[in-house]
Amino acid sequence: MLSNAKRILTIAIAAIAVNHVCLAQEGKYSVDLKLRPGFIIPHHGYMAYFLSENINAIQLNLGITTDGSKFWHKEYSYPIIGFGIHRSGLGNDTLYGNLTGLYFFINRFFLNTNRRFNISNTLSVGLSYASKWHCPVNRTNMVLSTPLNVFFQYELGVNYKLTTNHNISASVGLAHASNGSIKEPNLGFNIFTTSLGYRYSFGKPNLVKNEFPTDNTPYTTWSVGIFSSVKSVNAFTGKQYGIIGFSAEKLYRFAPLSMLGLELSAYSDNSIPYLVKDKSDIPITADRYDNLAMAINATYLMGFERISIAFQPGIYLRNRFYGFGAVTNKVGIRFNLYKGISAAIAIKAHWLAQADFVEFSIKYSFIKNEK
Repeated sequence: MLSNAKRILTIAIAAIAVNHVCLAQEGKYSVDLKLRPGFIIPHHGYMAYFLSENINAIQLNLGITTDGSKFWHKEYSYPIIGFGIHRSGLGNDTLYGNLTGLYFFINRFFLNTNRRFNISNTLSVGLSYASKWHCPVNRTNMVLSTPLNVFFQYELGVNYKLTTNHNISASVGLAHASNGSIKEPNLGFNIFTTSLGYRYSFGKPNLVKNEFPTDNTPYTTWSVGIFSSVKSVNAFTGKQYGIIGFSAEKLYRFAPLSMLGLELSAYSDNSIPYLVKDKSDIPITADRYDNLAMAINATYLMGFERISIAFQPGIYLRNRFYGFGAVTNKVGIRFNLYKGISAAIAIKAHWLAQADFVEFSIKYSFIKNEK
């Protein structure tokens, strides 16, 4: 782990040197280095047995401080956006190896950015590479079955501005890596960390601009969509099951960039009959509608021009394997393509941590103004 830290520290020093030469007069660029000690949260008994060490992670973020040239900059308190790299062990170097994540991030401040002390939260979304995974020569690793996985991290922290260019921070965070049940086994890693960080900002601060939306009137949107996916539920057979469904959603804009509402979805999940049969100790009669499921999810949508992030806690209305009332939740990104047409990618899970499938969807929205 020490060698990994040295590599990233070398990259950080090089990045600072290059940026200092090329961008010294620009006030919007920054380099942020974080040391992240922590541990794997063993949400399955199997994982607790094999975990042998804590986590020593390191992160390097290259950021741009927004200047108000877009309306969402001001609404989100002039956040820092950019990309970064995460490197950590996974609690057992021999069995699980290490994790390298590449991601986009947004660091949003809660207080005025001119203050020395501030509180912030950071959302990071991207992909991760696991150096070891379940395969014929590493069958004991039942946590990940693919080298490439989703990377998601949320952290809440405090920041202190030493000078205009020098900032220190401390935070607590939770990271997740899994493949969304595209292939089994897929228990996924949940990593809890604390952090100490140092951020260097180049040049003088930006002159803050103030852009305003052309129409700030609240409105309601209705949307319909179709989605599909594939999933695996058995590591031994490796069989994949198709999923296809329909969704309808109503959202109400309660702030210029934030919306709340509900989404109803119905879909065919061909793995459900297999799961029901495998769970039962007695013979059961298959029903032609066993594969149908319905769910209702609350939606909180954060907008960034053409891109928005959706958080969707919910419950099943119908799912024979989970019964009624079981918790289901989604986190996803939506891309506005053209005049009401959007594409979306979401990770759907059971009980917050158990991945179900990765949902790919196309939506069409109808906007009803309320003037």
